[in-house]
Amino acid sequence: MKSGKRVMQLLLRGLVLTVVFIFASGCSNQPPSAPIVFGPQRGRPVDTLVFSAVAVDKEGDSLQYFFEGNGGLVSGWSDWYPSGVEYYQEMVFVDTGNYFLRVKARDARQESGWSDTLMVTIKFYTPLVPRRPAGPDTVLVQDTVAFFSSVQHPLGESVALQFDWGDGYGEWGSFVIPGAIVYDRHVYLTPGLYEVRCRAKDRKGFISDWSLPETVLVVDSIFF
Repeated sequence: MKSGKRVMQLLLRGLVLTVVFIFASGCSNQPPSAPIVFGPQRGRPVDTLVFSAVAVDKEGDSLQYFFEGNGGLVSGWSDWYPSGVEYYQEMVFVDTGNYFLRVKARDARQESGWSDTLMVTIKFYTPLVPRRPAGPDTVLVQDTVAFFSSVQHPLGESVALQFDWGDGYGEWGSFVIPGAIVYDRHVYLTPGLYEVRCRAKDRKGFISDWSLPETVLVVDSIFF
């Protein structure tokens, strides 16, 4: 009889310990890490910019992400994603200005802290001013002269160049990656001293200022 009571006590004790363990395990859930946020720091109004965030949950729980920024930018909670898997969020900034963007994550029970703030500048970016064109100092009338230049773009967009030969504009060239060397050719029909400049545009039609000029002397003949 005593042995039966002893077995029952042990079973009850084991059941209590199991319940306590389960309860303690549930209470020990830790919040996800504060996310790391990535994305562009420049853009134009109404462009669709893509940002990403990733956080880690120590228990390996799936996570949701929530983006917010000044100017009323709020994403709402995302779908569920595995811990450590990068989440992508599209954002549109309507007006020019300086914006902050931050993100937090949550599992089924707790939220993380906010990520570090990502600053985003929104304005009407144009290509930068091209490099001063380079070419020969002197050329004969009716000979073909070649000049070249290059230009960068603050958003990394492709660019096209147009040369001003001093006696007329050339055609816009093909679009190339920013920083690529671009050549153009011209024939002068009248002797004189000419200034050669160039400017750039991107695919959205934004045009840079003209570059500094380079001079070329056009002569009837060259004597050595």
